[in-house]
Amino acid sequence: LLNKNLVKIQNCATLILDEADKLLSQDFKGMLDGIIGHLPKDRQIMLYSATFPLSVEAFMRKHLKNPYEINLMEELTLKGVTQYYAFVQEKQKVHCLNTLFSKLQINQSIIFCNSTQRVELLAKKITELGYSCYYIHAKMNQQHRNRVFHDFRQGLCRNLVCSDLFTRGIDIQAVNVVINFDFPKHSETYLHRIGRSGRYGHLGVAINLITYDDRFSLHKIEQELCTEIKPIPKTIDPSLYVADAQLVDADTEEEEYYRRQQQLNVQPRSNSSHQQQAARAPTLYQKQTMA
Repeated sequence: LLNKNLVKIQNCATLILDEADKLLSQDFKGMLDGIIGHLPKDRQIMLYSATFPLSVEAFMRKHLKNPYEINLMEELTLKGVTQYYAFVQEKQKVHCLNTLFSKLQINQSIIFCNSTQRVELLAKKITELGYSCYYIHAKMNQQHRNRVFHDFRQGLCRNLVCSDLFTRGIDIQAVNVVINFDFPKHSETYLHRIGRSGRYGHLGVAINLITYDDRFSLHKIEQELCTEIKPIPKTIDPSLYVADAQLVDADTEEEEYYRRQQQLNVQPRSNSSHQQQAARAPTLYQKQTMA
């Protein structure tokens, strides 16, 4: 718009960069330098970001003079999120994911992949396994993305597969499980991904599927975020990621189910079956048509 003279910003006194660490990546840096060149010399620039990598610090040195810094990092910590990793081969990931779905008490989950192609392929696999699943990534048009996000937020689907497009500035409080199907290479990406499940005081669990090639990234992220990612145990305590009220409701519902089955003299269902999760949340868990 600036190049076509369709907008004039020479009198714009304030420039705000939200998610500055992303906006100041190499993809956008040249464009931002051009925009700042059109602003008045006495402009005010404000940067907001969960992390401040070297690209942000370099921008601050170049364009800001004696800036004020406010650190609210304590509000974006990993508190409330229990983190685990599972070492797997690439070909074992889908099987491992299926096992997690059958074992965890999922209210809603977000599964992250590192590419748009893998997002669609994984969403298809999950649907073939019999689970409801939406997907969202950057190559979808905005209207389509908005619809998928709205429907997921309304609880119309239990699982969402997405790229890092979905990590920025969006909070869904019903999400209590985040799975890194593909492990990220950078700590800021990891923080944005799994921090979602523990915000607003809600508990959450993060499961990271780690291949041999990911082992160095795992160690680096632990060091940079001063956190511990533990080996996944055979059983994950539901109290770590399921609210007390949900645990009570689930137990009560299960007891009521078995009582009815005994009255009808019907063989109870298997605890490991997919029907167990479907019965607990029938409105969330019905198989959806792929978006």
